[in-house]
Amino acid sequence: MKNYTPKPIDLDNIIIDADLTDLQEAIAENAHEIWARNRQAEGWTYGPERNDQLKQTPDMVPYNDLPDSEKQYDRDMAMETIKLIYKLGYDVVKREETQLKRTLKHDLQHNEVYSCPECGSSFKKFYVFCPQCGKELK
Repeated sequence: MKNYTPKPIDLDNIIIDADLTDLQEAIAENAHEIWARNRQAEGWTYGPERNDQLKQTPDMVPYNDLPDSEKQYDRDMAMETIKLIYKLGYDVVKREETQLKRTLKHDLQHNEVYSCPECGSSFKKFYVFCPQCGKELK
């Protein structure tokens, strides 16, 4: 194996307005959902500890149920992506309050509880996969 030294683009001089925090959180959560969907497609499920042979990971849970350290990893990646967008000469402009944004805000403020049709376990509305049986929720 070759010796690899990561060399990300230097983004230290890019200052981001605090009003992009909602965007950062949305990107972080969506990135986790994409990761979880891809892992589930590969056969990964929830397990109390990572087990590569059984394809189990404790991170196969909704973003809101991740430990703070995992959320922070996703948030850092999201912020670095936003900074890179600026560094490359693009701007991030919020055009309007979208229905998706209103729905996300509502879901975060109202932790409504639903039941999995497969195993009957309870979960909050923002879950994509049942935290008990791993079934994708529609």
